[in-house]
Amino acid sequence: MKAVILAAGVGSRLRPFTEIIPKCMIEVNNVKIIEKQISNLVRNNIKLEDIVVVVGYKKEKIEKYLNEVYKGINIIFNKDYEKTNNMYSLNLVKNFVKDEEFILMNADVYFEDKIIEELIAEKHGNVIVCDDGIYIEESMKITKQDEKINKISKSISKQDAYGVSIDVYKFSKEGNAELFNIIHNIIYVEKNVNSWTEVAIDMLFEKQDFYSLDMKYRWVEIDNLNDLKHAEELF
Repeated sequence: MKAVILAAGVGSRLRPFTEIIPKCMIEVNNVKIIEKQISNLVRNNIKLEDIVVVVGYKKEKIEKYLNEVYKGINIIFNKDYEKTNNMYSLNLVKNFVKDEEFILMNADVYFEDKIIEELIAEKHGNVIVCDDGIYIEESMKITKQDEKINKISKSISKQDAYGVSIDVYKFSKEGNAELFNIIHNIIYVEKNVNSWTEVAIDMLFEKQDFYSLDMKYRWVEIDNLNDLKHAEELF
């Protein structure tokens, strides 16, 4: 099992913090977001050499930290981070995860390690971690039909939503291959470098079965200062 952490974004809504450091290095009660994510993976027996972090904005600070604290972890630089989105960042790791199951997460989600434990143990190969029964306007929502996820989007209505994705995913080997085929078409055929990864995942539902891992563990997607305050209260 490999793991991908997408950490190239600017995080403009977390200024003034992100004027100094990248978003993933913001601390929740003295623990960096990326520190918590890597800890979650390592505690569940994922080796540092099987983890890749895609960096972009203020990459020097992340690289220095990772190289000092997590020797052996892989780092890939998205030099076009200012004009691309996280799907483009994900595409940069396709050779690293080729023919492998992998976990994917955005580097702005602070969550309990039990989520990774249950995600790895989940019998289904393609899984979206979901907080079911809640609705957050800014989050990716999912819908389901016959227990399978059939849509993921921010624009899903409250009436239709099954719950929200916490931006933590697991892909089977087959799901991996199909996902990067779709991403290749979007980026290189359609010439679209500025889409969310979830655009490709939504298209993947036509080719692969996806299931939700419903959980009630603590998590916060930290997009702004209010989210950071909430995370510090929750954890």
